Amino acid sequence: MTCQCGKADCDCLKIVKITWYDTNEASVATWQTKQDLINSKPCLIESLGWLFIKDEEKVIMIGDKGEKDDDLYGRTQVIPINCVKNIEYLS
Repeated sequence: MTCQCGKADCDCLKIVKITWYDTNEASVATWQTKQDLINSKPCLIESLGWLFIKDEEKVIMIGDKGEKDDDLYGRTQVIPINCVKNIEYLS
């Protein structure tokens, strides 16, 4: 059986925890000093869900999916592969 990713043997639709780096935008409505900016770091995020596709460009993960409909997905994320620190398979 071939998966939506086109591979016969794949890891798609397995439950995973993806640890990845996200941008860190200042959410405070104040001025920042140069030192505040120098000390800023990207956010390290952990996301749980179903792995939909992983290729050399991106990881697509699903937070919700229809129980009986293979074409109904919600809370999806497309994460650039270079931002992914780790993928832990939970199932």
